[in-house]
This record gives sequence, structure tokens and C-alpha cells, in this order.
Amino acid sequence: MFLFMLLTEENPFDSVDGYLGLFWFVLPFVVVLSAIIIGLLNRYEIIVLKTVQYFFPLNQVRVDILNESFPYYKKLSSRNQRKFRNRVHHFLINKKIESTEYDVTEEMRVLIAATAIQILFGLEPYYLSYFGNIILVEKQIENKFMTKKSPIHISWEDFDEGHSFLTSGYNPGLRILSVAFKLEQGLNELSKHMFLSNRHYEFNMLYKREAEKYISSGKATYDDYSDVDRNAYFGVAVEYFFERPIHFQANQPAMYEALSRLLQQDPLGRFKYKRF
Repeated sequence: MFLFMLLTEENPFDSVDGYLGLFWFVLPFVVVLSAIIIGLLNRYEIIVLKTVQYFFPLNQVRVDILNESFPYYKKLSSRNQRKFRNRVHHFLINKKIESTEYDVTEEMRVLIAATAIQILFGLEPYYLSYFGNIILVEKQIENKFMTKKSPIHISWEDFDEGHSFLTSGYNPGLRILSVAFKLEQGLNELSKHMFLSNRHYEFNMLYKREAEKYISSGKATYDDYSDVDRNAYFGVAVEYFFERPIHFQANQPAMYEALSRLLQQDPLGRFKYKRF
């Protein structure tokens, strides 16, 4: 009716039927356009709320947690603390931290996010976009990490214990999240340049050499370095790099320097790197 009135040059708005005709004429276009927009937003994970949140700073409660409970943050300059806060804020926007076994507190969320940011703070920011949410569990279970949007499981009890004793060499949070970043670099096309190729190659060659030395010592239960889980080794190396840098550097100076160059950080302060 509405289209007929337009074609016959009658004024379609002279009657209620005209307005109803306009409504039903426009409605399908509105529905289709809305569906397209919603589909695009979901596909690219560009949610309006998230976009707005990016423009706000980390709230004071979370800043206080960093100041009181995260020593790495407290050692940074004021300028780098601001960058660190921004990255923690963006990580918490992009990655849900949840649990069916715990009531997840703000402190839990901030400490998990800060640990992830610590690992790559010398590099461009990455937020583990390949994987799903971080799930806090009571007992650690194996993380497969091999499929898109797989969750990352972290035992909060183990994480809290490792975080409480900073020089013990035991920090499951650092280890598990480092393995996740290493896998992300290999699996996610958007993250393939996470580590510069020459530094990554240098680290892998040193790893191969050290593994072969270990095999030749007769202490290994395997007879080929390729049987070693390289991603797990990377996680342990990062764990020791931050937890016991003096011991690491004294026992494996070449490996320590290679990891320092790879992460563009040096806990001992001997090398200076420009942060992104």
C-alpha cells in the first residue's frame, strides 16, 4: 500500500495507513542492518562497553592492590607504572578471570593480570586473545592450550603460594602464563611477531644445546632433545628468570642473556631496554 501510494504520487502521510505502511516498509531494513552490525561486533569482539572502558584509567582499588601486593610494579619508574596500569586495565577488559570453586576477588583478578603483563612488559602488549577465559581451580589440571578459545586453568592455591615467596623459584602463575604466551605466538596469526625472530632463534638454539648437554650427562630419561616439551621449558626458564635471576645468570649466563634479549627485560639491571 505504502509503495503504491508513493508510485501514484499520493501523500502517504495523510492517513494512519500511510504511517503504518512506512513502518512496515522500513522495519525489514532496520532488522537486517541491526543483525549485520551485531554480527560484526561479535565477530571482531568490538563491544561498545569495552571500547568505552579503554578510555578510563585503572580504578583506585586495583591500583592499591598493585602497590600493596605486586613488588615488580613497585620497582618501576612512575612513567612505566602508568604503562603497567594501562596494560593491566586492558588485560582485565579483554580476559575474564572466573571460577566455580572460588569467589573471585578483585585481588585475584589484579594479581593474575599483573603476572601476565610482567612477562611481556618489555614487548608490545598481547592479551592472550587466542585462548578463552582464565579459570581458577583448587587443584592444578593440565592445560592443553591447543584449540582456539580453550580456557587457561590456574590453581589459585598454587598461584598464591608462588606469589607469596618471590625468591623461591616456584611461581606457577609465571610458568603457566609464559607457556600460554609461547603457544599463542605459534598458533595465533596476529601474535606471530610477539618475539623478534632472531632472538627467538637464539633462545631455541641455546635450549637445544643445553638439552643435549643434559642428555649426554646420563641424567635424562629421554634420548632426544626433541622429546622435551619446549613450551614447558620456556615456562620454567621465565619462572627462574624473574624468581631467581642471580642463580640463573650464574649457572646459565648465555641462556639468561638470551632470555633477557627475548623479553627485553633484565631483573638484574645489567641491560637496559627501551619499553614499548
